[in-house]
Amino acid sequence: MIVRVPIDQLQIGMFVHELDLSWHRHPFLFNKFTLRSQREIDAISETGLQFVAVDITRGIAPPKMPGRKTVGVSGTRLDSSSAAAQPARPIPPICSKLDHEQEVRKASKLISKSKKSVLKLFDDARLGRAVNHKKMVPLIDQILETVDKDPSIILNVARLKTKDEYTYLHSVSVCALMMNFARRLNLGEDKVRELGMAGMLHDVGKMVVPEMILNKPGRLENDEIDIVRTHPAMGHQILSASKNIHPTALDVCLNHHEKMDGTGYPSKLDGNELSLAARMAAICDVYDAVTSQRSYNQPWSASEALARMQQWTGHFDQILLRSFIESLGIMPKGSVVRLSNRSLAIVIGEDPGDFAQAKVRSFYDLERRDTINPCDIQLSRARPDVSIVCQEDPKKFGFKDDELVAIAALENVRTLDLL
Repeated sequence: MIVRVPIDQLQIGMFVHELDLSWHRHPFLFNKFTLRSQREIDAISETGLQFVAVDITRGIAPPKMPGRKTVGVSGTRLDSSSAAAQPARPIPPICSKLDHEQEVRKASKLISKSKKSVLKLFDDARLGRAVNHKKMVPLIDQILETVDKDPSIILNVARLKTKDEYTYLHSVSVCALMMNFARRLNLGEDKVRELGMAGMLHDVGKMVVPEMILNKPGRLENDEIDIVRTHPAMGHQILSASKNIHPTALDVCLNHHEKMDGTGYPSKLDGNELSLAARMAAICDVYDAVTSQRSYNQPWSASEALARMQQWTGHFDQILLRSFIESLGIMPKGSVVRLSNRSLAIVIGEDPGDFAQAKVRSFYDLERRDTINPCDIQLSRARPDVSIVCQEDPKKFGFKDDELVAIAALENVRTLDLL
């Protein structure tokens, strides 16, 4: 159950369901997390929010407030006594390095299990059998559980797929990305799972594309590109012949390669003709593709991928793309940000061990209003000593684009180790 809790009622152990702010306006990596310290509560208070959406099924419930009502996120008024009557969960321990390693191992096992399930599903499609999507439901539930706990873990593990695993684990990654994206958009539980299934099935049509083309190490010839571009329609045909496939999965399978400007395939639909699910899938599909090791290219970093995707005119729904970026908590490469140590920095990449954390290069002291010797900071090693406060417009401080490019291109910059 989701309830809105006044800021002064927040307690350690509550699970924050959503912060009603853009990612750039709060210091937290994700919008969903368990409150583990008074410092985090103080940080939320400093944002100016009056209420916070709290999931009392995943953390402790707010105290009973006599004579007051708690307002549900949907706008329905809920009696605070019924909310307080929910069994309170114990306060989760602060996540240690060992806890994180255990979650990584669990995610690795889940990815291995997912690969086997997707292989079976795709083999059925290749052999002309009906796709039994219901067998995927427990797997999707497990992926969602992992995404809700910490999306960076399973997405990090999934990105380690080899070029030979790409076709199968790409479906798992898109499934996880779609559900995490749906959470960011505050879609209902049924819709979240529906979009996860759509992500899992979106590329089933690639089973009719010859492996020698799918895994070709070099650039495809025009006739080979034409064959690859049949996979959305072929996938739609395969799923249509199967029982009880949800219309959203059919839609995503057919239209995930369409573009907002009408230059996509197979039907050259423009943005007005594309569903929310299809526009979400176009973003998730491309993001995972360009950040994965494939037979014919080297992966881009997450921040570089998001920066480039923002520059592709006419490809994506740009409003949705910004929400997608916020769902990952990743600042695109080249962004200028304000740090908690009162400096400006430029995002130059990501932590190779945790793609959800940025590596930044500080270059300007906000208190002295003067440039400083550039210094690289790996935020995963710096937190909580240094963190991103918000994104800034460099023009407010007199910096031109070419100056920022020069700063980002510097070599042999010292790295600040805050551990």
